[in-house]
Amino acid sequence: MFRTFRHRLLFWFLVFISFSFVIIMLSITYLQKRETVLKRTEAIEKSYVMLLKSVKAQQDFFSHASRDPQFFKTGDNQYLDQYLTLLDSTRSYLMQLDFEEESALIGGIEFIKSDITEIDAVFLELIEQIQARGYKNFNLEGSMRKDAHWLEQIDEIATEDILYLRRYEKDYIMRNESVYVTRLNALVTKLRKQIVDDRSISRARKDAILYYLDGYRNKFIQLVKLDQRIGIRDNSGLKQNLDQKITICEEDFSNLVLYTEEWAKAEFKQLTIYFGVIAFLLLIVSILISTLISRKITKPLTELTKHITRFVDSNFTLETEHPLIRTDDEIGSLTRNFSFLKDEVISRLKFFKQKVDERTEELATANKRLLRLSEANSRFVPEEFLQNLGRESIEEVQLGDQVEREMTVVFSDIREFTKISELLSPQENFDFLNEYLSGIVPIIQRNGGFIDKFIGDSVMALFPDNPDAAIQTVFEFEDFIEEYNQRLQKNIALPIQIGTGIHTGKLILGTIGHDHRLETTVISDAVNTASRVEGLTKYYDAKVIGTEHTLSKLKNKKAFHYRFLDTVKVKGKTKTLSVYEFIAPGERMKITQLKMYNKGIKFIENKKIREAAVIFSELHRENPKDRAVEIFFERCENYLEKKTSSWDEITHMITK
Repeated sequence: MFRTFRHRLLFWFLVFISFSFVIIMLSITYLQKRETVLKRTEAIEKSYVMLLKSVKAQQDFFSHASRDPQFFKTGDNQYLDQYLTLLDSTRSYLMQLDFEEESALIGGIEFIKSDITEIDAVFLELIEQIQARGYKNFNLEGSMRKDAHWLEQIDEIATEDILYLRRYEKDYIMRNESVYVTRLNALVTKLRKQIVDDRSISRARKDAILYYLDGYRNKFIQLVKLDQRIGIRDNSGLKQNLDQKITICEEDFSNLVLYTEEWAKAEFKQLTIYFGVIAFLLLIVSILISTLISRKITKPLTELTKHITRFVDSNFTLETEHPLIRTDDEIGSLTRNFSFLKDEVISRLKFFKQKVDERTEELATANKRLLRLSEANSRFVPEEFLQNLGRESIEEVQLGDQVEREMTVVFSDIREFTKISELLSPQENFDFLNEYLSGIVPIIQRNGGFIDKFIGDSVMALFPDNPDAAIQTVFEFEDFIEEYNQRLQKNIALPIQIGTGIHTGKLILGTIGHDHRLETTVISDAVNTASRVEGLTKYYDAKVIGTEHTLSKLKNKKAFHYRFLDTVKVKGKTKTLSVYEFIAPGERMKITQLKMYNKGIKFIENKKIREAAVIFSELHRENPKDRAVEIFFERCENYLEKKTSSWDEITHMITK
């Protein structure tokens, strides 16, 4: 019927479009009917909710309006307005309902409308009675209180009797018990008889007093009757009638909601069955048509796909086999063109493969060279430095890059290196330093630090994370130095010792120089301080000295042995520093004496110099080589012998 594949496909496409259109129209019809049912059920539920809210507004009105002066003055109340609005909304929702074919639902709605009308009538009557009763200075209760206030001002009735009258009145209003009505009535009768029998009171005065006394009692009795008529306090009278009608209306509404839900379920079930059958029939027809089309289209395409798959699996080398051309339409033309394309691809791939092999070999050579260059750069610029600058490689580093961080700076220096270097030739000096640094640097890196620079025989290292690792690193130096000295004895007579200064503070890591010559560096007062503290190790004959700031930053102080050395002012600094000696595990004598040493320091802090002198004298006798003990002992002696005017002397270091 159709010669070209395009025309056949277009025909079947139109068939599918027609079926789809029918299904869409059915779906729209189904949704519209479902929406109609949902709207009716929602209207019932909304009207029920509005009724419940109006009942809640009634309760709020009874709780607040009966004591609201504004209501008795103007008749306005927010809860009354809310009730009227909600009741109107309930009626509006009910008026919108249309159940022409459901007489039971229509009858239920009419019952509810009637119930709402009755509720509204009783509630309006309650409002009138509450307003007539009044509150405090308004309406009946206000008039009664005016009479009571007039009686309180006269001298003919004892103040005690007036107080009893007001007490009975208030007790009744608060407790709603009839006994107080009886007591008040009896007391008024008694007072009335006293006034009538009292001959000292003029006739006109008696009439006036009796007028207000009888008026007070009559109004009180009327107020009692109104309370009984209203019935809010004991849920009787109009209030009880209102609650009964609300209960009936709620039951009718609940039944209507349940019946509406059952009706909606039945409607949905009927709609689902009806449209489900139609959709199922259309689905069967669509499957049959799809099967027919697939047989017409997929067979030649499947053969072509299989051939293409074999061609790809052969790495584009399948030269002899070609797909069969079964039709003269577009699919046949596609098959024919693929055969030509396959031959061309095979030819070009052979050429490209040769070129790719050549380029791959060149790239491999260049890659090896780049790896060697990258490794060489990392020796000059530590990777940790790049990480702190936020750079992934040295290519990203620019002049002026900088970052501020808090780090622990470690300066380590070989003692008397000048004497050692004089014994060595230049080549031996270089070999000596490189061997020494080859042992020190791995220890620093293993504990999370990195080298900032080498300054002759000195090493400057940075620890970004915590000072605990820095101190642990310096202690591990001692193990290396001990082993290194054993090797040195074969070539050099003098064993080496190192002194280390540690300080924690803020510093700036960055790059300085020129666009054609950059250098990474650290700039900070913390760096200078660490360098000066390292110089103190010679004066105090200590291996490791740290500042008070480093000590305060330790996460685990109990893991180390340390002791206070001095308060010093190093070269180039105006502020004083409190410095501490960190004692290595191998310094057994200092660790043994640490408790007595700290006790002596405590005596000094408390100005007990004589007691401190005794302790430091004993420590010096046991360990005369301990320079810190010697210094404190000498100062105590000088102070006691009055060679110094004040203990608060600061050690000035005039050298580095």
